Amino acid sequence: MTAAEFAAAVRGYRFEQHPFDAAALSLARQSVADARMLVIGEPHGVSETPSVLYRLACELGTRAIAFEWSHEEIDEPLQAFVGGDPFDFEALWSLPVTAEFFCGDGRITAGHFALLERLRQERRLEQAVAFDRLDPDPLPEWQVRDREMAERLLVEWQDAPLLVVAGGFHAQLEGETMAAHLARARPGLSSAMLDYRHGELPKTPIVLRLPAGSRAVVPRHLHFRP
Repeated sequence: MTAAEFAAAVRGYRFEQHPFDAAALSLARQSVADARMLVIGEPHGVSETPSVLYRLACELGTRAIAFEWSHEEIDEPLQAFVGGDPFDFEALWSLPVTAEFFCGDGRITAGHFALLERLRQERRLEQAVAFDRLDPDPLPEWQVRDREMAERLLVEWQDAPLLVVAGGFHAQLEGETMAAHLARARPGLSSAMLDYRHGELPKTPIVLRLPAGSRAVVPRHLHFRP
């Protein structure tokens, strides 16, 4: 895949309608009202997720979004975009083939960039935060990463009503997960799980039930070999 092909997939992304259960949406609104944020747990790599996030942003009146993306690789172009520049996909494709941006695990998809484009166009995007980091060597316990993600998010966040998007495990409010750390800092915080009928899910107070999802377009380096 080339940068131009990925950019075409961004332009071609389709936003669909997603009706939400009224009770679940009410709980989500309460979290934004009380804590000024809502954590969204997702199964990575589902094409429909960015359109679900767009609908939530509209319904909840959020003005900021945070992703489980490594800030070392993507923060500079992300902030330039929020400031008004177009995404420079050619610059992203200049990253090494081993970059996490190309890992293909579904945290970064064409739909996410289409979402950012639409939110900015509609003046719903005051801030975007990449709160993850590249894995150090040796790899520490998962609790360290979750704590560091929460800490970075809280430091970078500028208090606009916020959607925090992470893998389902990190969205659980018990133990030492990222969401649990955030909840201790932001009383009233809740978390929601996107349920695409994939079977057993991590436990969160809110579940947003959705039709079965499809596979997303993820960035692949031109020289990637599966």
